[in-house]
Amino acid sequence: MANIASRFILTGVVFALIGMPLGIWMGIEQDFENRHLHAHINLIGWVAMMLFGLVYRAYPAAAHTVLARIHYWVALLGALLFLPGIHLAQSAQFLPPVIFGSLLTLLSMILFAVAIWRARNTA
Repeated sequence: MANIASRFILTGVVFALIGMPLGIWMGIEQDFENRHLHAHINLIGWVAMMLFGLVYRAYPAAAHTVLARIHYWVALLGALLFLPGIHLAQSAQFLPPVIFGSLLTLLSMILFAVAIWRARNTA
């Protein structure tokens, strides 16, 4: 699994397999308190990770850089802090994970923008 595009795509699938059942469970229970968490798992975890992977497939020059590998780990760490952090912020008023996770998520988007900008003429 050395291919960064595949890593992002597989990570996105894992987040979809977390976010979708959460939404189904919320619907069954008619308890929508975690709707923000559900939405962010699907948007940050599923959609963003999947799009990162697909764009890296379209820009192989960007995918084969150290920056792309750093981007993956920053994006993953950001999601792993940010998403549970949403729940902790709502339920326990504990903010550090959501703050650090959201900042890492933003940093991952900046890294992605730089990687694609550098490779823009290679696709």
